[in-house]
Amino acid sequence: MKNSIFLYSRLGVILLAVLSFAFFSASAVENNGDGEEISVTGEVLDMSCFMASGAKGEGHKGCAEKCINSGMPIGLLGSDGKVYLLVEDHKNADPYQSLKTMAAANVAVTGKYFVRNGMPAIVIGKVKKA
Repeated sequence: MKNSIFLYSRLGVILLAVLSFAFFSASAVENNGDGEEISVTGEVLDMSCFMASGAKGEGHKGCAEKCINSGMPIGLLGSDGKVYLLVEDHKNADPYQSLKTMAAANVAVTGKYFVRNGMPAIVIGKVKKA
């Protein structure tokens, strides 16, 4: 009986250590690069159609323009294969607003990188056609 209690308490300590490691590792990854300035090149997406059906590219340009101009979120399919939500900088809205005319175009964006609940986003500071 004494050995059983010792074994269970030891397993509890090991389980607690593993769970703590997993939690703190996930937290570190989640906040990695928060606010770091990055530059990414890729295709401007309307996130609604891309997330719902994978729509992208020149063949989807007209629809993407309509969606973006009706207020759907804008994204970027980076040349690294990652999808970023693009966010307006409230102190400098012009670069983000210029993206509304660039659906399906390849652009280079620069801004502050954040990850919130697994969603990578860039607060746009600069935009230029790639």
